[in-house]
Amino acid sequence: MHKKIAVLLSLLLLLIILIIFVWEEEKQPESTPIPTENTTEVIVKKEKKVQEGVLPPMKSSLPETPSKVFTLINSKVKSHKVAISGEKVIFQDTTQPIVLVNLFATWCPPCIGEIPYLNDLQKKYKEELFVAGILTHDTIMQDALESFMAKNQINYFISNGKENDAFADWLATTLHLPKNFPIPLTVIYLKGEYFTHYEGTVPVEMIEYDIQQAKKQLEAR
Repeated sequence: MHKKIAVLLSLLLLLIILIIFVWEEEKQPESTPIPTENTTEVIVKKEKKVQEGVLPPMKSSLPETPSKVFTLINSKVKSHKVAISGEKVIFQDTTQPIVLVNLFATWCPPCIGEIPYLNDLQKKYKEELFVAGILTHDTIMQDALESFMAKNQINYFISNGKENDAFADWLATTLHLPKNFPIPLTVIYLKGEYFTHYEGTVPVEMIEYDIQQAKKQLEAR
């Protein structure tokens, strides 16, 4: 008799423990499921919504190539806007397809020595060539510059504007030159595209040869 009572008590105890365990499990809050949506599917869905006009266009993470525009002005208040984008240098107010940029200073003897050659090139190739002399790191006063130009009979565009030095430094950067680049520095562009450049003085025959080569490329297009 005592054995039966003991068995019943054991079963009752197990039943109580089981009820308590089940009750505790039901008290636990359900965990919030973590979203597992595929990343590729998310992008596709966003792009579809963009196409449907639901979302604004997604911006590219690639940086855009910045453009810089300079205004070069001479003593007669005639100006030329020049846009630099990457390695392209475009004179926006010229009709000639070939542009020769000459960075120079009035205190630089080699620069002065090149002036007669640049005069001749501008006169000989006036239909195809635009010569632009850019006064660089030079503090000459306007009256003195006028006298300098008259003395050397300069017949091409000379810029003495406030943006000259910034333009010269930016131009040298496109050529991967150091900040203290040598002058004269002469660069030839064909429809805005870099063609060739010369650091220091070079024979005029070399410059003229390259101008003729640029003309041939232009005619072949």
